[in-house]
Amino acid sequence: MYKMETKVAIVTGGNRGIGFEIVKGLCAKFDGAVYLTARNEERGRQAVKKLEELGLNVLFHVLDVTSEASVQEFATYVSTHHAGIDVLVNNAGVLDFDKSVSSYEDAKKLMDTNFFSLLTISRILYPYLKNNARIINISSDWGLLSNIRKQVWLDTLVKDDLTVEEILQFVNDFLQAAKNGKSSFVAFAGHYGDYKVSKVAMSALTFVQQRLFDEQGKDIAINCVHPGFVKTDMTKGMGDFTPERGARAPLHLALEAPHTQKGTFVWHDCHQVNWDD
Repeated sequence: MYKMETKVAIVTGGNRGIGFEIVKGLCAKFDGAVYLTARNEERGRQAVKKLEELGLNVLFHVLDVTSEASVQEFATYVSTHHAGIDVLVNNAGVLDFDKSVSSYEDAKKLMDTNFFSLLTISRILYPYLKNNARIINISSDWGLLSNIRKQVWLDTLVKDDLTVEEILQFVNDFLQAAKNGKSSFVAFAGHYGDYKVSKVAMSALTFVQQRLFDEQGKDIAINCVHPGFVKTDMTKGMGDFTPERGARAPLHLALEAPHTQKGTFVWHDCHQVNWDD
């Protein structure tokens, strides 16, 4: 039984791909309890079994990041069993590689998982972050600002005083474009625009939340990371890296990066890049 003072690391969407490899790396090197969370209990427990067969200790909890009730139930569980959260990896995400231009309904569903869930997690789980906690947001090279084609948002998202409300306006403006049809969708962010907008919004949210943590006097580090083009089920097996290689930079941020590294966009080889170039 883990004691209350034990450190805690949590990975969302941890049953496969990069998330699974991040959990595996944390199990090997993190001095504390590691939670693999997944929306599907059966798949989550199958992933846990694989790790246990490797001799690794891992805990499992169902977590559907798109369900406020599920996030709340998990938060209650964690707060009951532990003193707080030390590492949180926001990895859960979706992409339909077969649809370069999605319908509004599909785009909204993607945004619910890739972006709106972060707001739910921020509201419900962030209060349990310990001082000196680390948050790692799994972004993408499609999360760089240059993926956006609409000038008003290129100008807005780089503001020093950008707000969460403005990021929400950005996402909702895109969803309205998706409602207006294919040409409006593509004009906003090109093909796979829904995924690009979700990851640009994640990146922008990372920087805003870091500023807010700093203003509140909280010593919490939040960074986003492009893990590389990784061969996973989501990419239909296409990519340059194995999932294990894709986990390298996220694990660096979780375990090795100086705690002074805050509010940065990190490339798959662990170096910082300018998000808005």
